[in-house]
Amino acid sequence: MIKFIFLPFLLTFLIFFLFFLWASYPWSLHEKKISPEVYSLGIDPSVNIEENPSVLKILTYNLSFLYGKGSEGPLYEKRGKEFYEEQLKKASEEIKEWDADIVCLQEVDFSGDRSHDLNQAHLIAKNSNYPFVAEAPSWVSNYIPFPYWPIKNHFGRIKSGGAILSKYPLSLHEVTLFSKPASKPWWYNLFYLHRYVQKVTVTVGDQIFNILNVHLEAFDKTDRQKQIKLLLSKIQKENPHFVAGDFNMVPTIATKKSKFFNEDNYEFDTSFEDMKTSGFLEVIPEEIYQKDEGLYFTFPAWAPDRRLDYIWYKKDLKMMKAEVLPSALSDHLPLKASFQISGPNFNPYSQ
Repeated sequence: MIKFIFLPFLLTFLIFFLFFLWASYPWSLHEKKISPEVYSLGIDPSVNIEENPSVLKILTYNLSFLYGKGSEGPLYEKRGKEFYEEQLKKASEEIKEWDADIVCLQEVDFSGDRSHDLNQAHLIAKNSNYPFVAEAPSWVSNYIPFPYWPIKNHFGRIKSGGAILSKYPLSLHEVTLFSKPASKPWWYNLFYLHRYVQKVTVTVGDQIFNILNVHLEAFDKTDRQKQIKLLLSKIQKENPHFVAGDFNMVPTIATKKSKFFNEDNYEFDTSFEDMKTSGFLEVIPEEIYQKDEGLYFTFPAWAPDRRLDYIWYKKDLKMMKAEVLPSALSDHLPLKASFQISGPNFNPYSQ
């Protein structure tokens, strides 16, 4: 009799366990390196580019899979395919207008239930005339049971991460997926995204530039500080020209570091100071930032109160201009910077 009573519980546990294994596949907890392919989208590379430009424009933008306010969970409700198609159209128009040569994206969906299997990186690239795309999948799972309730809002199957769009040819693509937070249990981390650093080489005319696109930990400052140290090691090894992305840190001199709407706390976080030891410069110098912080806040997009997004560059490069751009498509605002990489191609006063 006891055997028959116990059997339903055993079957229930077995079904749950098998579902857990299937949902969290491919299982991944620790650091690993991958080398995804670089896509050439069949767009004429000569469209709107100079063969040997004197200026190189870099843009970093956390898309938050183009959901906007509520993407982080509590206010999230599943939306239809038409919503994402319209968001993609607007994002393509904005990115085309901003006219960057290299676009570093974070939190972009390649496929998945929540955004109706639309490859956001490829569609934006095609619609904005970017011939080359490098994907960095950092969150791949058969089923994400989040937000937890109601079940109808679960993200479900997902493939998401970072991407680099380029007007110039890309090569030597490599992605380092960082270990997941040690402060979280293993079963939680099986469903959690990897933070990452994406490396790619861009050939611009007769010059070559190495670019790192990063997305660092948002909710655990100890883990983020570890990732910064790993990033510093990679910078020393790879010798990049630019490091751009969502660092999820605030400048050391930021006047507000806690008591934000989402309870984020950056007190005693050394990430920014650690990053400065790289010897790289940031496109918005601290003395400029300090004069009017609000001009450079990038999060949240609807009421910015902090800066999380950065573009760092080698000291021997000449930075010309940097600006935070307006947009209402994500929970982050994009940051763009222009660099002089050679002398002007002609002297307008020589004739």
